[in-house]
Amino acid sequence: MLKKVLMGVLLALLLVVLGIVVYARLYAQVLPETLPSPSPEITVTPSPTTTPTPTPTPTPEPYADKPDIDINSWEYTLVNTASPLPKDYSPEITAVANSQYFDSRAADALNEFIAGAKAEGLTVYITSAYRNYSTQEYLFNRKVSQYIASEGSEEAAIEKAKTIVAYPGTSEHQLGLACDIVDKYYQYMNESIADTQLSQWLAAHCTEYGFILRYPKDKTDITGVMYEPWHYRYVGKEAAVYITNNGLTLEEFVALYK
Repeated sequence: MLKKVLMGVLLALLLVVLGIVVYARLYAQVLPETLPSPSPEITVTPSPTTTPTPTPTPTPEPYADKPDIDINSWEYTLVNTASPLPKDYSPEITAVANSQYFDSRAADALNEFIAGAKAEGLTVYITSAYRNYSTQEYLFNRKVSQYIASEGSEEAAIEKAKTIVAYPGTSEHQLGLACDIVDKYYQYMNESIADTQLSQWLAAHCTEYGFILRYPKDKTDITGVMYEPWHYRYVGKEAAVYITNNGLTLEEFVALYK
C-alpha cells in the first residue's frame, strides 16, 4: 500500500517537473515575438550656425564735397593748349597796380590781395596781368627767335619756346584773370622766387582773396606748364579754398564737374 502511495507521489512530481519544462520551452519560443521591439535611436543633427553677412560700407565718392557751383561761370574758364581762347577774345578790363589791367569782375579782389600783402610790409610788384593776343604773340615769337640758333630749326625752337612762354591763345593772361606777382626788389622769374617772404605770404593767403597758385611744382604733367611760383589765377574764394586744400589744379577741378 505504501509502495503504491510513493509511486503515486513520484509520478505526480514527475508530471509537475515535466509540465515546468514544457512551459519553459513554450515561453522561450513565444517571448521574442511578444516583447516589444526597442525604439530606434534618434540622432539629432544640430542646425548649422549661420554667420550673418555684414552690410558693406559704401565707398565714399571722391571729392563728394566739391562746391555746388556753375562750372561754366566766367571765373572757372579753363585756358590751356587743349582749351585755347579765340584770337578776338577781349574781356572788360580795369586798371590795377603798376599800370596793369585785370578783368573788371575780379579787379577788386586783386587790389585787396595786393593791399593785404602791403599791409604786412611786403614790397609787391605786378609784372604782368592782362595781355591781349597780339602781345602774347609778340612775346612768344621773341622767345622762338632766342632759341633758333641753339635748337637748329624754327620748328624745334617753337617747341622749346612753348615750355617757357604760352602759345598765343593758350595764355591765361589773355583771359584777364591771371597775374604775375613778384617782390619789387627780387623780380627773378625762376624757382628761387618761391623762397622770398612775399611768395610765401602769397601762397599762404591767396585763397582768402579768391586766388590759386596756378602752376604748382608737382603738377606740370597736368598743367603742361613749368612751375611758376609767381603766377596767380582768380577763381573765387569758394573754389580757391577747395582747390588748394585738396591739392588740385584748375584742370583737375574742372574735370570733377564733367
